Amino acid sequence: MENHASLFVNTAFMIGCTAMAIVFIALPLPSNKGLKQYRISLRLLACAYLAIAILKAGTMTFGFVSVDLLSLEILTIASLQASLFTIALITLLRPGFITRRKLYIQIAPLLILNAMYWLAASRWGNPVISNYNQLWTMVFHPSMILRELLLLYYIAQLFYLTHIFRLQARNYGNEIDNYFADTYRLQLPWVKYCFLASLTIGISVLLPCLIATEPVMLVLTIFYTIFYLTFGICYIQYPRTYISIEPVIYPVMNTPEETSKSNRRLDWEELKKRILTEKYYLKQEVNIEDMAHHLKIGRTTLSKFINMEEKKNFNGWINTLRIEEAKQLLVDFPEYTLIEISEMVGYSESSNFSRQFKQITNTSPSVWRHNFKAEYQSHSLN
Repeated sequence: MENHASLFVNTAFMIGCTAMAIVFIALPLPSNKGLKQYRISLRLLACAYLAIAILKAGTMTFGFVSVDLLSLEILTIASLQASLFTIALITLLRPGFITRRKLYIQIAPLLILNAMYWLAASRWGNPVISNYNQLWTMVFHPSMILRELLLLYYIAQLFYLTHIFRLQARNYGNEIDNYFADTYRLQLPWVKYCFLASLTIGISVLLPCLIATEPVMLVLTIFYTIFYLTFGICYIQYPRTYISIEPVIYPVMNTPEETSKSNRRLDWEELKKRILTEKYYLKQEVNIEDMAHHLKIGRTTLSKFINMEEKKNFNGWINTLRIEEAKQLLVDFPEYTLIEISEMVGYSESSNFSRQFKQITNTSPSVWRHNFKAEYQSHSLN
């Protein structure tokens, strides 16, 4: 029964990986230069998915050793996959961050350890460790020492990749908040979830290195199948979002004329008064580029003013202004619905309006309106 389950799960895994590889290669993309790195990442993912499917097929066909503690093959594949998935996800957030030099730095230690291992194995043998007693007795075997070093490198690599991903994700979030007023759908939360899932995969890979049994391998294969398919489906959705976030990832440089205008002496109080008077912040899907163009100043100049004078990013400041406007409308027009109020203050989705309102006031708009009415009636009775 277990053999049938294993055959079914492994076959599903191979078919899923092969199908996603074909999708990565055949996916039609707009002719946009900004998607160059994304195209490359799709090709790399396609190669990785096909390689994994072929490796699984070889394991099933030729019956390679499936129980080998601290397996060199598993650790090597895990290390390559950890680098690949992290690089693929960072490419969506910061395409220019990944360079050939950084790729070489990631891969070089892995290649060196593998080369050293096979040199050692040619002289002292390539041990197959099936239980902990064998592992303990061979812990100082030259070949095993190199496998142990590879394990330590892989653990250090997971920490490093987690660090750089979190850093780039934070930088991306800050840039989005400094450009758009509505960022809920542009923060790419699924990228963070995919990274957490890939990190979980990376940690789970250590299980067959330390607890190599058939049931463990079966459960992990099911887990891997779900992850690979979900990751692939999410990854191919990126071009839809890229259209919106392209100005942030590849900002347009100011023209000499705009730069000269930005360099003239400007007064923030004067600019702020104009923004508040004209209520330009109520425009739906407003971004800092639009507002800067409207004010006839540079985008960078406006961003610096908001960050330094208001102590907030563009997103935080605009939403604060919108919520203050909404509070006044809730008071002045009790007959208006929350959907109508949200549209009047610039939100295209009432759910986003409620989210921002609660984040700023610590209460929902409906509760805030109810509390105001109760307070007003109390004052009237007194």
